[in-house]
Parts: sequence; structure tokens; C-alpha cells
Amino acid sequence: MITIVAVSGNKNSGKTTLCRKLLSELEVLGIRVGYIKRTSDEVLSEKGTDTGSVSEMCIGAVLWGRDGLRNELAASEETTPSFIASIYFPDSELVILEGGKDLALPKIWVRTEGEEQPQYPGIFMIYDRCGNKDSGLVYSGGEEKEMAVRLASLVRGKAYRSAKIYFGDRPLPMKDFIADFVRGSIMGMLASLKGGSKTDKTIRIYLDSSTEGKK
Repeated sequence: MITIVAVSGNKNSGKTTLCRKLLSELEVLGIRVGYIKRTSDEVLSEKGTDTGSVSEMCIGAVLWGRDGLRNELAASEETTPSFIASIYFPDSELVILEGGKDLALPKIWVRTEGEEQPQYPGIFMIYDRCGNKDSGLVYSGGEEKEMAVRLASLVRGKAYRSAKIYFGDRPLPMKDFIADFVRGSIMGMLASLKGGSKTDKTIRIYLDSSTEGKK
């Protein structure tokens, strides 16, 4: 089951900025993520256009342009966050939904300066860029990594320990069992080597994959 968390707040509170930071941090952690932006604006192609006429039939349509794809499907009674995630992000572990303050979802509330305690249900984290940490729920600017770790624990558990592999600065996405296999294999090989410390929680291995100067 895909976990969906809403990032909600008032207009111009910084929801999009926080979503981008969380998605970036979650990718570094190896979490497979998706993103939904909820808006009150109309998003389907206009009536009379090719994709617009097909969308009116409640049939999915894809607009394929030089810069990418846009998938269009007219809203129906089935249009729920879970339905959208299952269609467009079937392999994701966690989907961030921007907006949706009235939806029955766990929420991160992006607080504006001077705002009273929000009364929407499901709030389990509050993001305050001004650093007003008046409760244990509140995270301030610069703590997005800590927030991402907490989100990761929702889908992988607090006791989850795994491996992360980078090609340069780019993290390699891995499924849970693959990451566990990599970690277990490396730890098993290193266990027989002298000089290692059992108290170290992080082990860094650097591999030079270049062939320059080699025959």
C-alpha cells in the first residue's frame, strides 16, 4: 500500500518549496517517491481540442510534446489520492500531495508567520520557516533532512537499516530487499577484517571505476 502524506498550508506559505526539499531528501534516502499537486484551477485541455474531447468521454488521454508528456483523465467519483497514486505511481513507497488540507490524510502543515495553531485533522508535523519551535511537532528551516527521515520511517519502520549506493552524487534507487542484501553482503565480508570498529554506525567505501592508466 502506498503511503500518501499531504503538505498543506495557506496560500503562499511555501508548500512547493518544502515539497521539493523533502522529495530530494527522500530520494537520497532511497525512498521511491511520487508527487501530486492539488489545485482549484482547471487542468484538462479545453473543449474542442483533441485531448479535451477524449477526456470528456472519461477516457485517459496523453498529450505528447517535445518537452514531455501530460496525462489527462476527467475527474470521477473514483478520483481519490489513493486512486491517483495507484494509477500513476504504482511502484512508489511514498507520495507527497501538495495541498489537500481538507482531505483525510496525514499532514505536514506549512505555517505562516503569526498563524494560529491549525485545526485541520491529521497534522503530525508543522514546518515553520521562521524557527518558532513552540511544540514537539514543529520543524524549522534547515531541518528538512530530519523531516525526510521521519517520513521514511512511515514506510520502512524506525528500525530499518540499509545501504545507499551513489554514482558520483547520484543515488542509485534500490528496492528494500536489494538494499538489505547489499548491506548484509558487505557487512559479512568486512566482519573478518581487522581494524574495524563495531561502534561505527556508518561505513564508507570508495570505488574508483575509471580505467585511466590501466592496461
